[in-house]
Amino acid sequence: MKKYQASDLEKICTEVLKGYGVKEEYAKTAASVMISANLRGIDSHGVAYLPIYVERIKRGVVDPKAEPEILNETTNTAIVDGKNGLGQVSAVRAMNLAVEKALSANVGLVGVRNSGHFGMVSYYTMVAAKRNCIGLAMTNAPSSVAPFGGMEPLFGTNPLSFAFPVRNKPHIVIDFATSAIARTKLRNMAEEKKEIPEGLALNKDGYPAKTADEGYKGVLLPAAGVKGYGLAIIVEILSAVITGAAFTSQVGGLVDDFTRSQNVGHFLGAISIESFLPMEEYYNRMDQFIETIKKVKPMPGVQEILYPGELEVYNEAIRESDGIPVADSVMEKIRKCMADLNLQLNIEGV
Repeated sequence: MKKYQASDLEKICTEVLKGYGVKEEYAKTAASVMISANLRGIDSHGVAYLPIYVERIKRGVVDPKAEPEILNETTNTAIVDGKNGLGQVSAVRAMNLAVEKALSANVGLVGVRNSGHFGMVSYYTMVAAKRNCIGLAMTNAPSSVAPFGGMEPLFGTNPLSFAFPVRNKPHIVIDFATSAIARTKLRNMAEEKKEIPEGLALNKDGYPAKTADEGYKGVLLPAAGVKGYGLAIIVEILSAVITGAAFTSQVGGLVDDFTRSQNVGHFLGAISIESFLPMEEYYNRMDQFIETIKKVKPMPGVQEILYPGELEVYNEAIRESDGIPVADSVMEKIRKCMADLNLQLNIEGV
């Protein structure tokens, strides 16, 4: 495994997507989302997805020239049709629209249909946080998680995120799947032939999986049992039922079905903080709130209590300086994408 400069990887992602027909603005958007994930240490949702996006474009199940369209709109809400393009493009368009509505009318909520995989969900909530809004975002996904008590996949990992702006410190950014483990992470563990603890997945016979490979071939479990199950239902209804997107088993596969589009749904929102209190007062209260967290005595072996978003900013600083680690197998696939386009770009490790 080698490390690569973020700027080099972002350039590669942009040029590869442009080479397959994505206009420059949208290629840069998708590349930015992928690189942000890598910088924050969420490698499962970074450049590893570039070859998958390329393959889906080549197979004709993603439209590289799609232009998101607003289907209907009110003062506070909207529905965006992603036109079966890259999910990142539709989601950024939707969150920007949600923020505009929040800043002008206190709250903005935007649903997206006919979309695809949109990468790290917290990318979009951070867009809102940077503009003095509370951001929320979620998406449904291909079936891989059993409902509580079941042994067949029905829900996706259905991640959701919230982001809260903080002054002169990392924003509070919460981002998690409603499954006990992200499917991409389990797939990576399966390739490394790792064992897994009970509670993450079931094997094909409905019993607790002992290895990542068994779990990946079986079914994931909801996080925290019935609680994760409930959260998955919330995400499915908001992202798909009310947006007109596909839901549960209707969602097309991402890495194992190149015969049809996904019709993934997203739900993105922004809340204007100043509709509740002045920003200065908000920031002061947030400082006080964070201080209460920091004052908690750490358990043995823990140096400091961190809040969600701190570790990711720490990772960003290190990786901006030292480079982003990319698995050789991933870089080999990226190099093939470049070779197919006859792209001559420098991708030497640091």
